[in-house]
Amino acid sequence: MPPPKERDVLLEALSVNAMVTPNPPYTPVIIMELEDGSEFALYNVPYEIVYILNKIEKGEIDLTSSRDTIFDLLASLTGLLSDLQNALEYVVIDEIDYSTFLYTAKISINLGGIYMTRKMVPSHAIFLARLFKKPIYVSRRLVEEQELLEKRMQEESSLDEEDEEYSGV
Repeated sequence: MPPPKERDVLLEALSVNAMVTPNPPYTPVIIMELEDGSEFALYNVPYEIVYILNKIEKGEIDLTSSRDTIFDLLASLTGLLSDLQNALEYVVIDEIDYSTFLYTAKISINLGGIYMTRKMVPSHAIFLARLFKKPIYVSRRLVEEQELLEKRMQEESSLDEEDEEYSGV
């Protein structure tokens, strides 16, 4: 069941790509391509999440590892987690704390007609959604705010470069 309609438009993530940026500072990031063609990025996610999301994507869950993370363990025990898989309906990333600039996700759980919402770290909620093949939604408002912030940062960066040229640096 999709999330309820609210004032804020929710966009479904069509793909989830987890990676470490190729240039310093090497930053673990999750980039989601959304249904309207825009992208939403989560930076500085745990490296373990990037690692396990890529393993899930490639279908390379290893049951014989000599040292697992909690994410490896959960991914290898999906059969035992069938109740959670059946109860989890979707993930929504729709909040940001402007004092910390940290996003919050909500997972929707259906306990036999009793609906429960839990707030989670977004990268962990994305892990659950990808593990159990559940939809992920992102607030259009957050996408637009992120795009505006990135545009401002690019403009400031180009102004800094122009200042360096004029100052003879």
